[in-house]
Amino acid sequence: MQSSLNLNVIGDVSLTHSTESDISSVFNSTEDNVVLEDNANVVDSSATNTSRNVISFEIIPVKDNENKSPIFYEKNSLGLASWCIQPLYCYVYNRLIDLRQNLHQREEPEVIARWLLGALLLNPDVSTFWNMRRGLLRSSKIDPIKELQFIDVILYFKAKCFEAFSYRRSVLQFILINDRGSTYNVETILRNEFYITSLAAERYKNNSHAWSHREYIIRMFELKCTKEIDILLTEEWEESTKWCNNHVSDYSGFAYRQFLLKKLLLRAQCPEQSEYFHKICKRREIIYEFVKNTIKDCCDALSDKSDEEVLNRLHGVISIKSSEITFKQTLINLSYWVEDCIINEDLLNAFPGHESLWYHRRFLVFLFITLSNSYANYFTYRVEDSKLFDITKVYNKINKHSESTIITENTYHSLLSMAFRLRNKDIMFAAKQYENYSNDLAEKFSNFLICMKFEV
Repeated sequence: MQSSLNLNVIGDVSLTHSTESDISSVFNSTEDNVVLEDNANVVDSSATNTSRNVISFEIIPVKDNENKSPIFYEKNSLGLASWCIQPLYCYVYNRLIDLRQNLHQREEPEVIARWLLGALLLNPDVSTFWNMRRGLLRSSKIDPIKELQFIDVILYFKAKCFEAFSYRRSVLQFILINDRGSTYNVETILRNEFYITSLAAERYKNNSHAWSHREYIIRMFELKCTKEIDILLTEEWEESTKWCNNHVSDYSGFAYRQFLLKKLLLRAQCPEQSEYFHKICKRREIIYEFVKNTIKDCCDALSDKSDEEVLNRLHGVISIKSSEITFKQTLINLSYWVEDCIINEDLLNAFPGHESLWYHRRFLVFLFITLSNSYANYFTYRVEDSKLFDITKVYNKINKHSESTIITENTYHSLLSMAFRLRNKDIMFAAKQYENYSNDLAEKFSNFLICMKFEV
């Protein structure tokens, strides 16, 4: 909300002093409570009245009080005049600390909630105040759905607030896990979280707290909405593609994409659907596009093969027939890694000077080595190997001159490996045609490939 908006003033607090030096004396406890009550009424009513849904909060620069209320509200936006921030926060802070230190002091839960609302709107980084609000939540003194609405406003004001996201997870856990999930539409609540995290990520770049919260929601979906998780992962993958294409420097978004890719690679058999045949054909085409320049007539050589034969050819292994392995699903899972390699390659060709894209390429290299070794051992991608997805640990191990083999001979000469190394060579060559920084990034990536024993 811009300070230049023609905001309507709600409420009417008559103040007798207007000079800045007298502000601290202007706010007596009665007037403070009026301001806090107005704030609370606006936020609380927004949770139950969709026509008055508060979505944002801002501090509006105002030099003096002009004998008016400091509360502004217009077009679902809540504002607070800057002149009242210091005295208002000092008031609620002192009241809350006194209450915290004096265990024998008794106050109505509504009053405490009002004080906490004012304190957290102005300074949401104080964990003590969030813990006090947790106490009210656990004792059922405040409504959890209204709490989610309140945190929405907080995250608009301060999009990268760890304490707010942490408390939001506590509220969700209270709603969905503590024997209360049957009262609410679980899927609706969880899907709303994707909108909240997207808004926070847009308002603050490299917002790791927002993307970590999004990962938590995926895990909650796996726990509470098992039947919808496969569809959700596909939808999130497509949304992640759009986000990364539009935010090539935001590595937090790429880290979330890596999280999704791990989930998709380890996905079990999807339920049979009418479009399943179309899906496998589409995913096969992505893989053929990736390897088509590796050997002559590569696509023709793979097109008439079974899923098992295609996978074995791609990974350079020979397997024994097994009814326990779902090669069709494994091929679909692999296609997501291939798709991400192609997308990353296109972005690097367009933006070779963005370090986040090269770091993501490193992840794809390491992931390929991990998947290849897993397939060589099990002819599929096993959950047991998911712990190997931590690139930092393995990279540190290599830097300590470990003698362990990172990549097998068969994997190095597999069809996928040859295609991947050829594409890595092309993007490094293209990057070196630009300015020095792009050249340095390409050189660092080349050194990484040598370190991983995957040089081109």
